[in-house]
Amino acid sequence: MRQTISDERQRLMQDMHDGLGSSLISAIRSVERGSLVGTEVSQVLKDCLDDLKLTIDSMEPIEADLLLLLATLRFRLEPRLEGTGVTLLWEVQELPALAWIDPSSGLHILRIVQESIANILRHTQATQIRVATAMAGDGVLVSIEDNGQGFDVDASLARKSTGRGLHNQQRRAQALGGRVAWLSATAGTRFTLWLPQKKAGQ
Repeated sequence: MRQTISDERQRLMQDMHDGLGSSLISAIRSVERGSLVGTEVSQVLKDCLDDLKLTIDSMEPIEADLLLLLATLRFRLEPRLEGTGVTLLWEVQELPALAWIDPSSGLHILRIVQESIANILRHTQATQIRVATAMAGDGVLVSIEDNGQGFDVDASLARKSTGRGLHNQQRRAQALGGRVAWLSATAGTRFTLWLPQKKAGQ
């Protein structure tokens, strides 16, 4: 039990350092350089707060239930969407339990999905976001679609400055044994996160 507590404390410290700590350091440097205006500072601080909430949510017991994990994110998102003119369509369906989900992998999933939705709100001028789940081969699929302006996926991934969030999503998905993909056009973008039902060795 002592080892478990120690491991969880170490995980939380690493998550806080990599997520919230990194965001705050970046914000401080930008403010000191004078490269952020008031509204941008506010957005960075909101992002930091969202990251802190995700870390807290990842500690909640979810019993390997992906839908319950996503529901915690929906609970956080809906107040933020109010007044933005963006409609959230929640079209999830029952999925088998993913026994490998633990607090660390749960946080990866939350951050992947949150990053996708945050990108929509920041860049696409969408009025509708649709979140859905489905079975896909020997795994499960989480899809996020918007009706905003699309983007050049390959070009964004090639640019380190603008593609950092996309690369982070790829890296987190790979750590889970999953994968992400984007299909974008002028009528909107479809983001998908595929996760294995069972990991190798289970």
